[in-house]
Amino acid sequence: MTNPEMTAQDFVSFDDASFTYDGTSFVFRDLNLRVPQGQFLCLLGGNGSGKSTVAKCINALLTPDSGQVLTFGRSTADPESTYFIRSNAGLVFQNPDDQLVASLVENDVAFGPENLGVPSEELAQRVSNALMRVGLQGYEQRETAALSGGQKQRVAIAGILAMDPALLILDEASAMLDPRGREGLLQLCQELHQAGLTIIMITHFMEEAAQAQRVVVLDEGRIRLDGPPEEVLTHTEELRALSLDVPFAASLSLRLRRQGVTVAPCIHEKELITELTRLAKPERLTKDVEECETLEAIASLETVAEEAEGVLNEAEAPVLLSFQDVSFSYADPAREEQRRKQRAKRRAQREQPSERANWGTDPEALWALRHILLDVHEGEFLGVAGHTGSGKSTLIQLMNRLLTPTEGQVLFRGQDLASKEAVQHVRGAVGLVFQYPEYQLFAATVYDDVAFGPRNQGLDETEVERRVRKALAQVGLDLEAVMRKSPFQLSGGQQRRVALAGVLAMEPQILVLDEPAAGLDPQGREELLDLIRTLHEQGFTCVMVSHAMEDLAKLADRILVLNEGSIFADGIPATVFADQDALHAIGLGVPAAQALALHLRQRGWPLKRMLYDEESLAEDLSRVLQEG
Repeated sequence: MTNPEMTAQDFVSFDDASFTYDGTSFVFRDLNLRVPQGQFLCLLGGNGSGKSTVAKCINALLTPDSGQVLTFGRSTADPESTYFIRSNAGLVFQNPDDQLVASLVENDVAFGPENLGVPSEELAQRVSNALMRVGLQGYEQRETAALSGGQKQRVAIAGILAMDPALLILDEASAMLDPRGREGLLQLCQELHQAGLTIIMITHFMEEAAQAQRVVVLDEGRIRLDGPPEEVLTHTEELRALSLDVPFAASLSLRLRRQGVTVAPCIHEKELITELTRLAKPERLTKDVEECETLEAIASLETVAEEAEGVLNEAEAPVLLSFQDVSFSYADPAREEQRRKQRAKRRAQREQPSERANWGTDPEALWALRHILLDVHEGEFLGVAGHTGSGKSTLIQLMNRLLTPTEGQVLFRGQDLASKEAVQHVRGAVGLVFQYPEYQLFAATVYDDVAFGPRNQGLDETEVERRVRKALAQVGLDLEAVMRKSPFQLSGGQQRRVALAGVLAMEPQILVLDEPAAGLDPQGREELLDLIRTLHEQGFTCVMVSHAMEDLAKLADRILVLNEGSIFADGIPATVFADQDALHAIGLGVPAAQALALHLRQRGWPLKRMLYDEESLAEDLSRVLQEG
């Protein structure tokens, strides 16, 4: 993969480089960083630490104000080197909508190599190979606009892979992917790295960082930590002070150490399991199969009792939204005809080992949703999970009539949303917050942005101001401090709060959130999730789509799991997360603490709870290891 012109030992070097967007505030200053050829480097940092700016400087999209940045030994400030650098350093952006350029998948993937002058016969093979690598074979003729967020992200990755770069830069490229997609991307990166590709990965997922060769942590444009993952990722206090998370294994092992368990700090779960096995006293573990089954039966009985109580509470609450045998398809006759032309080819593909099993949805699936029966009750918190392309975003767009069912009915308080009378009412009653809600901002001032919805409802200015003030207070912002500011002058976290305030100002009865924490650093994510939890406690009925199983386990009263457009599971978190194998088979996982607990229980550890978080797992593990 390495171009013969690339002879520099360091593929990337920042030499006393400084950069500022406004001429006064430096994103990074006097930065020195070197990335040798063939290295797999992970770049960490909180929102605003300078990671994305560093990535764009490597790719020559930006150039430093002072010092120099060399990529492949060439100055990114040299106009004569720009084409060479961008041709060989592929950058995948965090939001795929910033990168997609064509209406059809195959045309989008072909765009980069075609502009590099790749011959047409080779071009087709590159497109095919790139789509296969990201599990999208068979999607060539699909419209990019009709794809889910995760599928768009995979198209963007394929477009860069088709250019056959020598350096791959991934800027939060896994943020929109489901657990199976993230696992597939990491496996792909390992394969490409072993083949000689140099990789720079920006991520907030610490389990991804643990797989890199080297981890660099940025803070306000300066390098705070730099070294192998085993060294960097065990600096838990320093990482958390920088608004970063730590790998689950590291966090749990250090929590156990604080509780008196002499376990060595670990960053990989396999290492932690080895440590726990070493420390376990054989007499404390259950060897009898019947006893293991009894423990699981006790936990199951407790879960059944909890679930029964939840069902009774739900039955007492009014139904706000009801899906009555709802099906939805994006297909039209022309596209269906194209599908028929491709079926023979796809059948042949199915006879071969397919990468799709590791990534997601069958491209022949006609129905985005099929036979959905669902009630959303007043006051509940419904979490929605599912693999990329499972129908999650389609489901929530049907909730406020942005989409209309192909078959069946969606009712709001018993009224069919297909009626004209229901449309205006439901748009205000069901507030929908999209992925990356800050992209919903558009007005000149924060006040006007938040006031837009209430004004469209025909309210007088006195009522509009009351609602704006209340909504900003609900999201933790002071009206006087921000009302005259442009929303685009605010930090990323503040922008997301303003966007949420714009929905709350319409005083909806249901708050629907589509991946609300996507792209935020750990501190920003926790702050936003705490805000959503507070809104629910204040009485909002909440529906939240998320790929983060930990977030759903913490917040949701009930979890709906979609698979290929159909309901796969519907129940309380303890029930849904009890069957790890079934969820893994459809591309999902369970919270990390739950996964470890299930693994240990299968090996005789007397862990009785049905659903674990890190704190409860550490408590029970300490008990098992220290008693008797």
